[in-house]
Amino acid sequence: MAEQRRATTTRPSAARERIVAAADRLFYDEGIHAVGVQRIVTEAGVTRVTFYRHFPSKDDLVDAYLERRKQFDRDQVGGIVAAYAGRPREALTELATVLTRDDFAQVQRGCPFINASAEFTGTHPARLQAYDVRRWVTERLEELLREVGHRDPRAAAEQLMMIRTGAVVSGALDRNSHLTDDFLSAWAHTIDSGR
Repeated sequence: MAEQRRATTTRPSAARERIVAAADRLFYDEGIHAVGVQRIVTEAGVTRVTFYRHFPSKDDLVDAYLERRKQFDRDQVGGIVAAYAGRPREALTELATVLTRDDFAQVQRGCPFINASAEFTGTHPARLQAYDVRRWVTERLEELLREVGHRDPRAAAEQLMMIRTGAVVSGALDRNSHLTDDFLSAWAHTIDSGR
């Protein structure tokens, strides 16, 4: 039965994609608890039967929404690491530059994983998804820092992740007109001071 449920919830279809796309927009813009199933059904242009065929519960949809966001992050980071294979310092710079160039504009309400985590406690899928993607990105940073010969790649990777998180939150809350320069400076200092 669990196998059948998993197959049902992951079957690719246009309706499923519309549901997840509507959830992505609404959950990010308004919050997960604030958006009910009926609103998503209406926005996606599907019936409740179709919704529940793909997502037996709202938590299943939350998981799919964050999985989609997580896959975007993994594709983005993984693509940069692959594009700069053998050039780890350049990869680290590009990871920071992409965040300032592309992502700051897309996360004006803050990090979707932090926002989702704030709405749930314990081992809810939202918190597990946030932990998973943040750990994965931190591990990629640590690998790159190890390649550049950083003397403490584990600590520096954690610090880079904190700087990244702080920059996203600052972008959403502080109206810091120097955010990009401040972020890039802190990022580069953390890398270069340990080499």
